Parts: sequence; C-alpha cells; structure tokens
Amino acid sequence: MSFAAKIYQAFKDEPQKAEALVEFVEFVEKFHEKLSHVSTKDDVELAKKQIELQIKQLESNTNIKLKEIEGKIEITKKELDAKIIELQAKIVHNSKELDAKIDFTRKELDAKIENSKKELETKIDFTRKELESKIKEVDAKIDFTRKELDNKIDFTRKELESKIENSKIELDNKIDFTRKELETKIENFKKELETKIENSKKELEAKIDYTRKELDSKIEITQKELELKIEKTRVSLFRWSFLFWITQMATLIGILYKLLSH
Repeated sequence: MSFAAKIYQAFKDEPQKAEALVEFVEFVEKFHEKLSHVSTKDDVELAKKQIELQIKQLESNTNIKLKEIEGKIEITKKELDAKIIELQAKIVHNSKELDAKIDFTRKELDAKIENSKKELETKIDFTRKELESKIKEVDAKIDFTRKELDNKIDFTRKELESKIENSKIELDNKIDFTRKELETKIENFKKELETKIENSKKELEAKIDYTRKELDSKIEITQKELELKIEKTRVSLFRWSFLFWITQMATLIGILYKLLSH
C-alpha cells in the first residue's frame, strides 16, 4: 500500500483534508522517482528547488483550502444551531397543542363513559326485573312438573313392585321344578356311574391278577437264569484265580532259584 493510500485511510473521516494530503504525497513520490534517475549535482539542486517551490505552493493551497473548509464548517454549524432552535420551538408548540387535544379528548371520553354507564345500569335493572319475573314463572312450572312426576313415580313404583312380586313367585316355582328335575337326573347319573365304576373295578382286578401271575412266572424264570450265570461266573473266576496263583508261585520260585544259585 502507498503512502498516499495510507494517508487517505487515516483521514477518511475528513475527505477534503485527506485529498489535499494525498495530492501532496503523490507529488513528493513522483519527484522522488525523478530524483532516483538524476545523475548530476546541478540536476539535484534544480530538482530540490522545484520541490521546495512545489511544497510552498502546496502548503499555501492547503492552508487556503483548510481556511475555506473551516469557514464552511462554521457556517454549517450556525445554520444547524438555528435549525435546532427552530425545531425545539416547534416541538414545544406542538407539545402544547397535543396536551390541549389530549385534555379535550379525555373530557369527551369521560363524559361518554359516564353516559354509557348510566344507560347500562338502566338496561341492567330492566333486564334483572324481566329475569326475576321469568324465574318466578319457571319456578311455578317446575313445582307443577315435580308434583306430576312424583305422582307418576309413585304409580310406576307400585306397578313395578307388583310385577316384581309376581315374577318372583313364578321364578320360585320354576326353580323348584328345575331343582327336582336336576336332583332326579343327578341320582340316575350317580347310579349309572356307580355301576360303571363297579364293572371297571372288577375288570381291573382280573387284569391285575393275570398280570401278577405273568410277572411272577417271568421273575422266577429270570431268577433261575441269573443263578446259572452266577454259578458259571464263579467257576470261571476260580479257574482264573488258580492259574494266577500258579503263575505267581512259578515266578517266585524262579527268582529264589536265581538268588540261591549266586
């Protein structure tokens, strides 16, 4: 970023000052570039004098512009102060007018509210009287209707009690008849079951006797077979034990023979 851009960024809130300083810096940068290409002392002196003249001219122009800007700012400030005073006077005037209108409107509303309140109270009284009259009429009708309903309820209750009593008698008779029928059926069913149980008992006893005899014969046969097998096993064990002891005796005799011969 160049010096001119940096100065413009620093004074961007005051555009006129920023433009004047930027113009000056750009001029200095241009002459600096020219000086970098100067090779003689006279050229340097000449360039130096030109720069000094340009600087003085720029300072003069800058001071003039600053004075113009300050004058404009002062004029603008005075104009703004005058406008502010004028606006404050208008605000005070408008505030007084609004306060007067508000007071007038409040009084009108208070009067209307009072009138409306009186009208509503009158209507409420009239409506209350009408409702009280209607409530009396409704109470009379309710009393008459309640008496009619009480009579109907008494008649209906008596009629229902009579029907319930008759139904109770009929049901008692039906229950007695049904109980007798069921007792008879239960007795017959009980006799049939006892007969079937007796027959089943005899059949089971016969089967048990037959099965016990079969089992006794099978047990006896099995016992004899087991006795034969045990006898054969005992003889075989005796033979093998005899051979085992003979082998052991022969081994011991051989060992003793070898020991004695040494």
